[in-house]
Amino acid sequence: MKNATTTEAERAEFRASVRDYLSNASPETRVRSVIDSGTGLDESTWKGLAADLGIAGLLIAEEYGGQGMGMPEMAVALEEAARSLAVVPLLASSVLSTLAIQLSGDEEAFKKYLPGLADGSEIMAFAGLDGAGTTTLARDETFWGIYGTKTAVLNANIASRFLVVASTPDGTGLFIVDGSAGGVVVNAQDALDLTRPTALVTFEGSEGTRVGGDFTDGLKSLLSLGRIATSAELLGISERLMEISVDYAKTREQFGKPIGAFQAIKHRCSEMFAHVESMRAAVAAAALVDPEDTAALHEQALVVKAYCARFAPWIAEATIQVHGGIGYTWEHVAHLYLRRVKTDEVLFGDALACRDELQEILGLTA
Repeated sequence: MKNATTTEAERAEFRASVRDYLSNASPETRVRSVIDSGTGLDESTWKGLAADLGIAGLLIAEEYGGQGMGMPEMAVALEEAARSLAVVPLLASSVLSTLAIQLSGDEEAFKKYLPGLADGSEIMAFAGLDGAGTTTLARDETFWGIYGTKTAVLNANIASRFLVVASTPDGTGLFIVDGSAGGVVVNAQDALDLTRPTALVTFEGSEGTRVGGDFTDGLKSLLSLGRIATSAELLGISERLMEISVDYAKTREQFGKPIGAFQAIKHRCSEMFAHVESMRAAVAAAALVDPEDTAALHEQALVVKAYCARFAPWIAEATIQVHGGIGYTWEHVAHLYLRRVKTDEVLFGDALACRDELQEILGLTA
């Protein structure tokens, strides 16, 4: 994965293209239809994003069929996909699984798995949000047998393979397990986010292929990049909620004038704008960090997640308050955004956890 390969103007043009596509392919009616279907995947939208726009392969080198870009470009895609609530495995497959394979440094794995991820024909799920803690391994003379359970595995129900982080006798390992392998049991969980299903995945001696060597450092970098990715999603949603709130405040009348004329609503919308702009700056700064500079990457990832995970939930809740009673209804889109926000808030550590870790790094603890 490279650092930024495009200019700010080029990324703005890319953003406009993605937003235009998603406004037509994934409007709210489409999102609700996919949710009701229970499939957990908007196939036509995913095909368009992957094949037509090349988004599935943004982080993959051109020699493996990708676009050869970096996190600044992927952050744009994540923002736009989140603001439309597109039911696609962008985070699980195109970010986490793709980056996990690349961080392993295993060239053979690159050749075997990255082309399918690049064109979106293969969807993988990353089973390692808890690190190696809940999965152990046993190895016989012929293969690695994986035992244990992974919780909150994003998009597990539509994945053909799993990227599993597990403990081994020689440290933390990364393994690829086929979804049809023996001993793989996927049990859907009741997810707060209706647009991104999660599952409890149990491995009962399932055969796994080890990718690379010790994955301790790779996992740390992956978690940092995951914080940046979820922060980009939180930014995209927050911006959209601000727009919805401002539009409503302009048209909803009370006591003979728009509610936006009242100071309390003015202040609420102004605060939304201030937080969105601060989030935008933080996401841009974090995405531009050289991924090879692991210390800087780790610090910036903690900074951006600490801020976005603190204020995106506030914006989501403020949106409901601005809308009054209608904001609490199933028919209004606010609750769908709130669900995604509350999920992204805790992925890879919430604001408090990130601040605590950052304080330790900076030596600010008592």
